[in-house]
Amino acid sequence: MTVKWVGKRMMLGILVLFILSFLSFFMMHAGPGSSATAYYGGNAQMLSAAEKERINQVFALDRPLMVQYGAWLKETVQGNLGMSAKEGRPVAEILSERLPHTLLLIGTSLVCIVGCSIWLGLKAGMHPGSLLDRSLTTFSIASSSIPAFWLGILFIYLFSVQLGMLPSSGMQSIGGNGGLIDKLQHLIMPVAVVVLTHVGIYARFLQDSVKVEAESYYVMAARANGVDERELQRGMIRNALIPYLNYLAMTIPSFFGGSVIVESLFSWAGLGQMMAKSVMVKDYPVLMGGIMLTGVIVVCSLVVIDVVTFVLNPKLRKGELGT
Repeated sequence: MTVKWVGKRMMLGILVLFILSFLSFFMMHAGPGSSATAYYGGNAQMLSAAEKERINQVFALDRPLMVQYGAWLKETVQGNLGMSAKEGRPVAEILSERLPHTLLLIGTSLVCIVGCSIWLGLKAGMHPGSLLDRSLTTFSIASSSIPAFWLGILFIYLFSVQLGMLPSSGMQSIGGNGGLIDKLQHLIMPVAVVVLTHVGIYARFLQDSVKVEAESYYVMAARANGVDERELQRGMIRNALIPYLNYLAMTIPSFFGGSVIVESLFSWAGLGQMMAKSVMVKDYPVLMGGIMLTGVIVVCSLVVIDVVTFVLNPKLRKGELGT
């Protein structure tokens, strides 16, 4: 049952990736300007019409978009993501250099967000009317309302310019050896921006889920029948975590979207910064590679969270909520 259930989720993920690739490919080419701009390089104005036509033919840019998409999809399925139009290197090589940096940033941020939001949400939800319960509502509104770029600029001004405590950009100090301490110092502000702009809303969501569970009929009936309070709270927490994990799964793509802003602001050499630069120069092979790699990571993350939800929810294991 579990294997079949996970298999269906994987098949749905493959369908999502196909739709993502189709829409992304055609939306890119629907934008203004020529997709061959990156291939022309900085001397585009000096190229003759014949030279531009030859470049278009070499890279099949003169073919209909549907034909180009079909060729790209065939190569991608075979593991060939093409060559960067700007750097002249394999896209897979560029992605392999950038991916660990983005995973470090987003992974560290997610661990902090999940840990803090679960602690805050459960603590506030289990103690309704407390100072933490009342304060969390205000904090969640402020947290979700602050733009990441504004908070990042504020951090750079305070901790780099004024106090000189933390480096303002990059992944290692100029002339540094790129050691663990140096990298952690550069990681603090980007992670802090991501965490502070997300943790409030997740904590508030879990707080509300706990309150809903506490006011449910089964809790009142269990207390009336003398069920041990600790055992009852464990059940409440388990049930409250199910919608929390589903909400986390639905919002995971926003972390990769937000990483474009954070990585660009702090010059963090990850996928977000790479895709932002590839948009500017119309390096579509790199951009498509970044989009698809991000899509694969998101789909895999959703499957993992679905499996965790499957384990937590006995109704799913019995097939009562469908497969």
